[in-house]
Amino acid sequence: CASVFIVTGLHVYFPKLFLFQLNGNMLNDFMYFTLQVGVLEEIAKLIPFLIIYLLFKKEFTEPIDYIAFIAISALGFSAVENIMYFHNYGPELINGRAILCSVGHMFDTALIAYGIILVKFHPRHNSIFFIPLFFALAALSHGFYDYWLSFEGGWIITIFYFLITISWFATIMNNALNNSAHFDYKKVIDPNKVALRLLSYYGIVFLAEFAILLIQKDFTFALVDLVGSLLSVGFVIIVSCIRLSKFKLIQHRWKPFIVEIPFTAQVNDPLGMKSTYFRLQIKGDGHDEATIAPFYLEYCTVYPVSHKRTFIGGPKLAYVEKISFLKGDEVYYQLNIFETDKNSSFESVVLKPKNTGETMVNEKYPIIAMFDVRHLDNWDNPKHTAKNFKFREWGYLVPNKI
Repeated sequence: CASVFIVTGLHVYFPKLFLFQLNGNMLNDFMYFTLQVGVLEEIAKLIPFLIIYLLFKKEFTEPIDYIAFIAISALGFSAVENIMYFHNYGPELINGRAILCSVGHMFDTALIAYGIILVKFHPRHNSIFFIPLFFALAALSHGFYDYWLSFEGGWIITIFYFLITISWFATIMNNALNNSAHFDYKKVIDPNKVALRLLSYYGIVFLAEFAILLIQKDFTFALVDLVGSLLSVGFVIIVSCIRLSKFKLIQHRWKPFIVEIPFTAQVNDPLGMKSTYFRLQIKGDGHDEATIAPFYLEYCTVYPVSHKRTFIGGPKLAYVEKISFLKGDEVYYQLNIFETDKNSSFESVVLKPKNTGETMVNEKYPIIAMFDVRHLDNWDNPKHTAKNFKFREWGYLVPNKI
């Protein structure tokens, strides 16, 4: 938190250090926001992180540790900076700065952490020059974000850029998790619970701003501000919380950075008529892994969903033996279904968790699609999709009692 005073102190006591002043010239103003804002603030946020790293170096055992500690430093800086803005300009800024500025500070500083992660953990891209390179990218990102806010209407570009950085932030965290020394496919947290927790916290922020304005102003003013905040940043908050909770966990995978917004929007006409529907899908994965992860490398019981036409006949002992990522990194599992007990003969099928409509039985047992793959020499060919398999039937998995 105290790191913010490094910036304010330099501005007050050493004004001659700053060569650029805002004057309306595009290049000059961009240099101002990049060098005198971006570089200075990223150095300020980096100092607490370096102190913690030097004092508690043994705590940094895996890539995500670097992101966690540097993000905490960024949040401390952002917290005090936000309070200063609220004091000077009023509580109407709370909601906007809570999502855009705080997350923006974390992302920019996480870029520096990612440079450190590449040096320490990447098998090939481990040149020491990645650290200053990603520091420069952090300052540039910071300056680009602030620069467009200085223009009337420039906030549109800032929001668009913010959404792109959400995708990059998710990639940074995903790569950090993928390359942990403690990686385990069974260690998966339900992304829906994470997203719901994040959204709940932002709900508290919205209510806090409403309550403050209700006290300082009146009910009408507070209500109008609340509705305006929901319309202006509500969508961004929802997209950010969901995208930053959905990860495709693939051991040792380093995903590249792609310039993309974190959601897709489609208008479909499924019947070729005038009946259309709008579909918004937030990118990222995780739910499949969350439902099946507890069964991986474990014995369980597989039940048929329908008892009328079933090849397994009834409840059977099974074992989830293998996980593979096929075309598009779609996750599939090999399920061995035993005739009687684990010492008997078994038949292997490939399963895919159901992810549309009703996906659970009694809200706790995952429904799975089972496929026959006996006609394939190697079912886990990364070019395969579900179309290469023969659908057998729907079932659901129940954990065995120890």
